[in-house]
Amino acid sequence: MNILEFKEVSKIYNSDNVGIHGLSFLVKEGEFVALSGPSGSGKTTALNIAAGLDDFSEGEVLLFEKSLNEMSSEAVLELRRSQVGFIFQSYNLFPVLTVLENVEYPLALKGVVQSERVRKARAMLREVGLEEVENRMPGEISGGQQQRVAVARAMVTGPKIIFADEPTANLDARTAEKLLELFRNLNKTNGTAFVFSSHDPRVLNLADRIIPLLDGKIMGDGGQVH
Repeated sequence: MNILEFKEVSKIYNSDNVGIHGLSFLVKEGEFVALSGPSGSGKTTALNIAAGLDDFSEGEVLLFEKSLNEMSSEAVLELRRSQVGFIFQSYNLFPVLTVLENVEYPLALKGVVQSERVRKARAMLREVGLEEVENRMPGEISGGQQQRVAVARAMVTGPKIIFADEPTANLDARTAEKLLELFRNLNKTNGTAFVFSSHDPRVLNLADRIIPLLDGKIMGDGGQVH
């Protein structure tokens, strides 16, 4: 199954600023894919469009074989809540909520009852090794732990695909390696597809396929298979 497909997708901000230009690529079920390139190459723009977080100017995006072009904003939101996880570079945790409450939050948006939310959130925190800090606030834990909370929050709804924007950018080498090992294990165990934006060689070395971007365009054949 094709989970994600870009067909000649462009994002044009103005005549002097084209975020991405004519991108076409596929992501299949269970793939581990990296969008690579230097800053300003269009990685984050493409990732945000793929996740339904940003609009686009031209082309067509299919998510789970459904055209985002033909869906209402409400339908896109519901699709994202039910089947998509997103890990932000800045974590985007709620500072006034505990670690457990942060992980529960996507389930609350789906209307899951509290007892089930807590059960699923705790199970996910155990999976990322953070069950001991569930009652702490984000500001009371390390950056690496905050990133793992963000991973748990992205995974708790059981999404079929997770988008991760520069997930290792703010982490030291040891923490980054542990996080990437966690991603790979989740990918293999749960069959969850991952799409990263990254120029970190450690991420690129783990990817099944690399889609290289430069100045908003795909370079070469558009996909290096490892």
